[in-house]
Amino acid sequence: MTETNGARDFAAYVDDRPGNGVFRVDREVYLDEEILEAEFESIFEGNWIYLCHESQVREPGDYFATHMGRQPVFLVRRANGQIGGFLNACGHRGSPLTPKKAGRFEATIGCPYHGWQFDTDGRCVAITLQATGWPDRDLDKSCFDLKSIARLDSYRGFVFGSLNPNVTDLVEHLGSATKFIDMYAAPAPRELEIVAGASTHLQNCNWKVMHENGPDAHHAITVHRNFFDTMAYRDRHDNEGGLRTTDAGQRLVGKRPSGSYVLENGHVAFWMERANPDLYAIYGDRDRVRTDYPEGIARWMLERGRHVTLFPNVLFNELSNSTMVRTYRPLGVDRTEVSLYCVAPVGESREMRAARARRFEDFFMPSGLATSDDVVMVERAHGAAEGRQSRWNNNMCRGAAIAIRGPDDAARELGLEPEWSSDDSGHEIGLQSIYRHWVKILSGDRQARHG
Repeated sequence: MTETNGARDFAAYVDDRPGNGVFRVDREVYLDEEILEAEFESIFEGNWIYLCHESQVREPGDYFATHMGRQPVFLVRRANGQIGGFLNACGHRGSPLTPKKAGRFEATIGCPYHGWQFDTDGRCVAITLQATGWPDRDLDKSCFDLKSIARLDSYRGFVFGSLNPNVTDLVEHLGSATKFIDMYAAPAPRELEIVAGASTHLQNCNWKVMHENGPDAHHAITVHRNFFDTMAYRDRHDNEGGLRTTDAGQRLVGKRPSGSYVLENGHVAFWMERANPDLYAIYGDRDRVRTDYPEGIARWMLERGRHVTLFPNVLFNELSNSTMVRTYRPLGVDRTEVSLYCVAPVGESREMRAARARRFEDFFMPSGLATSDDVVMVERAHGAAEGRQSRWNNNMCRGAAIAIRGPDDAARELGLEPEWSSDDSGHEIGLQSIYRHWVKILSGDRQARHG
């Protein structure tokens, strides 16, 4: 254990010496229970995390149950149309209030244990057999009200929350990542929705190993070669053509122009030029896009596939001709829950929806050709971290020596002001950014608690 004045020295787990071309992460960060405890408190319960999409709580009474760190929560569409969020524990005896992962409350939120009732603002409105429990006085039921999530906000339909009332505003937390979310939501004024058929599975690895895998385009040409070859074979022999063709070619690292960016607050992004832009749904709106947006932004929307990873628990992927949201949460040092959602514009054609769903299944579903490969590799990587005599992940410096501070030409087209830019999506500058932010959050929280 590395400590300073009785508190954990998190900076000691990251050997960060840019002047010497060194950036290493101690593999103990994947294995130490006390580190995970600090991450729960400071990151997953003390900062903004992604919770759900507004379409998952579309109508009054609709709810979506999830977790913020260790703590169960649920989101609900209130009677006034706003979204509320509460700890998923009855104000009486703490029973969970949601019978399923998602569903709809009828007139009120009913506790399945003792039948107490709450409205969608979290107020206790009815107590089973109240008169027999408190016969001699009027009872102030407000002492049983549900506990609200301290901070709840959304950006372009994506809902985030924090259990810390003192976190910065959401837009400040997202920073320049909003540029990528704006493009992800580009079918507007058609709103987005989560497509039915989401998947959740467990992986035997630390959450950070999975988080690293998201912005790591370097692994694609090795790990996902089977996907590329299979899609190419299918497209040649099935002759489906049109929207059902998979734009697998643009995923090959080094084969097409690409780039990567270090954004604020541990967020990172990369892009690749699309081999076949006409395969993407937004290409059908190309005339409107070119009219409504400046030339550079239109080029980003139509011609470049994007991938953005938001610290600590969500990524938005539209590299292939499908759109995906992936979330993850730690269950233990070697256990992570991963959820995958297909996102699409409301009202798109049946042909486009079918093609989108097919491609989502091909690559992203656990039964597909790519996610299963990722699962195997990250679980192996976590297992290898037990080799403590080989202490360091050495090193996350691919491309760091040629990265430039600030925006490159492509970023300027988007009006993006990244901290660093790279001309290759396979560079590892984003991984460095993630761990620098990891140290900053955990060290700042330690200092606040220990003075």
